[in-house]
Amino acid sequence: SPDVRERVVLDMVGSPITHERFLRRPMGTYGSATEDYLKDGSTPFETLVLAGDSIFPGIGVPAVALSGASAANAMVSPFKQWNILDQLKRRNVI
Repeated sequence: SPDVRERVVLDMVGSPITHERFLRRPMGTYGSATEDYLKDGSTPFETLVLAGDSIFPGIGVPAVALSGASAANAMVSPFKQWNILDQLKRRNVI
């Protein structure tokens, strides 16, 4: 829309320096270097699984979403998730 700048309520500019300072990213990089990716989100704690841009497959919304789905699947099998979703649908919860 042509008037989008006039309708902005809050405008915050981020830069590599911002990422370095607030996200503690070396030289303001996005995600981890490919050699630094954790192969999966497993941890020494059974009930803690990591997800995000430092976990394979890496940076970007699709990759991070896949990382989250993988973390969920590590905790509860997809078949159990589908079963629970079916139960919720039958109860009209979703």
